[in-house]
Amino acid sequence: MAAEKKAGRPLGPTGDAVRFNIRRVRDAQGISGVELSARLASLDRQIPPLGIQRIEAGTRRVDVDDLAAIAVALGVSPATLLMPHDNVEGSDVQGENDLVPGVTGWPEPVSALTAWYWLGAERPLDDDTNVVTFLTRALPPWLVPLRLEIIHFPGES
Repeated sequence: MAAEKKAGRPLGPTGDAVRFNIRRVRDAQGISGVELSARLASLDRQIPPLGIQRIEAGTRRVDVDDLAAIAVALGVSPATLLMPHDNVEGSDVQGENDLVPGVTGWPEPVSALTAWYWLGAERPLDDDTNVVTFLTRALPPWLVPLRLEIIHFPGES
């Protein structure tokens, strides 16, 4: 009896955003899957054209090294690929207050601006977390003092 191929864990909202954004950015630049594959090969990150197709179809996962290399190959930040492009209704995000599906591991949709700030390590996903605590955890230690210098806290002049 042949072994049945077990389906992997389905993509969450972050995986869906990445696969959608790879295709969106690639199409906007007029880059084929074959060309993206060639660019990745030149960066020593081999993903064959079929692999690109599978990523965009959601049947192949992107690991963090793939994500970084694909971002380099497309000339964007990894945050660009991680940021949801569709709102919770399934249409393009039109503004900062549009709700996006959120991120894998977060239980509810968030505003597009909140998601973008979180991806850039500027703010936590929720309003309950202290911003200074978040920045201290999220930023490289050498950057924390620089960022804290430019934050304006309520009540300060």
